Amino acid sequence: QTEKMENNETEWIESPHGWEDEDEEEDNEHNSMDSFFDNPDPRDSFHFQVVTQNKDDDTPPSSMSKTIKVAGFKLDSNETAKSTGVTLWHGSTPLAKYIMMNSTEYIKDRNVMELGAGLGLVGIVAHCLGAKQTVLTDGDTNTLKKMRENVKHNFDNGDDDTKNTISCRQLLWGKEHSQSLKDAYGTFDTILASDVIYTPTSIDPLFDTVVTFLKKPHGRFLLSWFTRVNGVTIDTVLDAAKCRNLDWTETKEGIYIFVLGQDK
Repeated sequence: QTEKMENNETEWIESPHGWEDEDEEEDNEHNSMDSFFDNPDPRDSFHFQVVTQNKDDDTPPSSMSKTIKVAGFKLDSNETAKSTGVTLWHGSTPLAKYIMMNSTEYIKDRNVMELGAGLGLVGIVAHCLGAKQTVLTDGDTNTLKKMRENVKHNFDNGDDDTKNTISCRQLLWGKEHSQSLKDAYGTFDTILASDVIYTPTSIDPLFDTVVTFLKKPHGRFLLSWFTRVNGVTIDTVLDAAKCRNLDWTETKEGIYIFVLGQDK
């Protein structure tokens, strides 16, 4: 099934303007992200220390740590200008830290999906924290290649359990693109996303995808949004959530947590 789904993937690249029409790109050059992308040395790697706590009632409390390394490209590289997901954006580390500090509530023994997973850091951390099933998704072809390399690098030990519980899948946002993946994996207890909103036209497809995959009634969508460009406002994002009957709170760390509201 894994090989079949990968063979059916569509060639798709998300630039910083990936959701905009060409005419709109020209009209909005002053709000574009193009000024980021001019570094001649593109390669970069990013590290994150995952600490897991053992709270078994039968044993004394203990902790274990693992250093996650994901490889990609610098934010100001031409590669990132072509495919936004091949770098580590500012919202990824805060979200990784938040789920590490709250793993019992959101991650451990839960089915977890990451949208716009990019290099895969947050999803890889979720797997290390004991997620029952972790599905990292992105639409971009180049990004998926780097994501799969990073998952293999961090878990390349031949462990069948790892192979069966963490996977990388292509997912273009919107209800029309979601059914085959939903048929394969069902719904999720926790959906994660960090710095995935770059243009106004991406907001509705994002939340349509969230409500498609969020488990009812207690699923949670955690959004870390630290890179805000192209005139997108938090009010616009929250209005889209409200239209889909999603309630939300904001943590002191700046993470938005969405939950399906009660039917009126």
